[in-house]
Amino acid sequence: MLIVEDQFFAAEYLRIWVEAYGFEVCGVATTARNAVELAKQHRPTHVLMDVRLDGDEDGVDAAFAIKKKIESRIIYCTGSSEASTVARINTDHPFEILFKPINPQRLGEALLRA
Repeated sequence: MLIVEDQFFAAEYLRIWVEAYGFEVCGVATTARNAVELAKQHRPTHVLMDVRLDGDEDGVDAAFAIKKKIESRIIYCTGSSEASTVARINTDHPFEILFKPINPQRLGEALLRA
């Protein structure tokens, strides 16, 4: 499992719950570029992807780049529920979209379905 989140406490929250559900976290990326690098290196089956990241590219850019290299199921974890953001996420055909604050039970259900 790769976590892509530029906010430290949000990333730690996700890591704790992901591990509680029995998944191993291979890395945490804070930028789209770093996310793609880690994905190529570790080839995770699942990616928890924030939309707004540090740097010029966002989580949707990272997801498209990752999917070109490997087959990962992308679960978006975002605080943005505006129609334009959700529409942009949906162009990626995500496995699931979870809105912040992330409910641990919903996260677990999404992970187990993925």
